[in-house]
Amino acid sequence: MNSGLDSSLNSDLDSSLNSGLNRRFAETLQTLCKHITFNSLCNWLCLIRSNPPPAEYIVSAENKIYREHLSVRQAVTDRRKGAGLMGKLTEAAAFYAKFAGKVLPEAYRQRNAAREELRQCPMASAARSGATEEDTLPGRFDAKKACCFLFSMCPGADYKDLVSFMLSLHYIAETLEMYRKKKDIRDEKEIRDLLVCLSAAVDPSRNLVCNVAAMGIDQPAVQLRNRSVMQLENRPPLMCHAERCRLKLAVLPSHMHVSAKIKKYMQMYIDLQSYRHYPPVISREMLKTWSSNHLRRFREISCWELCAAADTFLGIAAMYAAASIPDITDEEVHLLDEVCFPWLSGFCSMLDALVSARTSHDPEELNFSSFYKNLKECEERLIFFAEKTDAACRKLKDSSLYLLITRAAAGLYLSDPEATFGMLRLTVSNIIRKTSLRLHSNAGLLLRNLRLIY
Repeated sequence: MNSGLDSSLNSDLDSSLNSGLNRRFAETLQTLCKHITFNSLCNWLCLIRSNPPPAEYIVSAENKIYREHLSVRQAVTDRRKGAGLMGKLTEAAAFYAKFAGKVLPEAYRQRNAAREELRQCPMASAARSGATEEDTLPGRFDAKKACCFLFSMCPGADYKDLVSFMLSLHYIAETLEMYRKKKDIRDEKEIRDLLVCLSAAVDPSRNLVCNVAAMGIDQPAVQLRNRSVMQLENRPPLMCHAERCRLKLAVLPSHMHVSAKIKKYMQMYIDLQSYRHYPPVISREMLKTWSSNHLRRFREISCWELCAAADTFLGIAAMYAAASIPDITDEEVHLLDEVCFPWLSGFCSMLDALVSARTSHDPEELNFSSFYKNLKECEERLIFFAEKTDAACRKLKDSSLYLLITRAAAGLYLSDPEATFGMLRLTVSNIIRKTSLRLHSNAGLLLRNLRLIY
């Protein structure tokens, strides 16, 4: 480890104890630092917690993390290969320190600021009437959003802008999905008409069209061809977020290099949503027909794995970060596309489906992990996706950083509490062991126990 960095952080930790920070919380993290190899991460996490959890929560967290990280310490001892390994651990510590100390707090700040700003928009209260689960968990984000935020760590990317873009894009998608459920919309054309706002949000070159009825406003879809046509006070929240996405994309130096990829990912997402909400028998046949066209290119995956890969904004987040690099080449964009689709998107989306299968509230909702014959087949396919993701990442210019990002994303899902339920625990344990994700699953567990994500 970097002794100068660690001593500086330890000094800050000591001063935080003297300044009145929850003493039990700080002492817990100091204890953990003795048993894990990324001390800097623990120190940083201690400093960023302005509202420490109650004592009984800390004791439980300490016991869980202590047990998990003893295995990391042993693994590092067994596999130590000189300074190379320590360098990787230092890099991982710095990575997680920035993510937990800057990116997540910035996301939380922007989410709160957006809520205040949207009060200027008409019918903002109507939009909030369908509050999501995340609203009841202040300061926390689900793994889907947190994984997208990871790409703010890419070189050249402004983490504040990327966080703002992804928050707005998820807001639009979640709002439209709530409206679809409320009205029980299942027809393909109606869903496409509803989701046209998402297409416009990622394509500044087209007219902005949003179905503002989804925000509780009883009027037809609104088009915004010119920013001066509709003033701020006359725009519904959906339009506010869509405009923000378009502006963020339009000013990126290499937006034109990645625009085709971003539009492709969004179109596949919309196609999937358009077909999946029919009755199960019909939707499965329609998804098989739709995916068959794409499987001519991706012959190593099934139609359900392709559907899972389409059901995420990870690729959009990656391309947004890439567009921040002024001199990026078409070849680099092509290689990043190979990482994102179908491998990284499929891997994370299938992990999400796997750990959420037991708690799914809608029996008719398609869960793409359910199409495997058994957990063993699911395990083998997820390991295959992990290996393909790693192999594709190694072709990239900043391969070590992208490997960190992709493994951190997997770790956020593998640390989900549902991953320890029943036989799934063995499956997840095998995936972690065979893909060398122990460090990252433990880091995800630490973030969860500190209530930074859920």
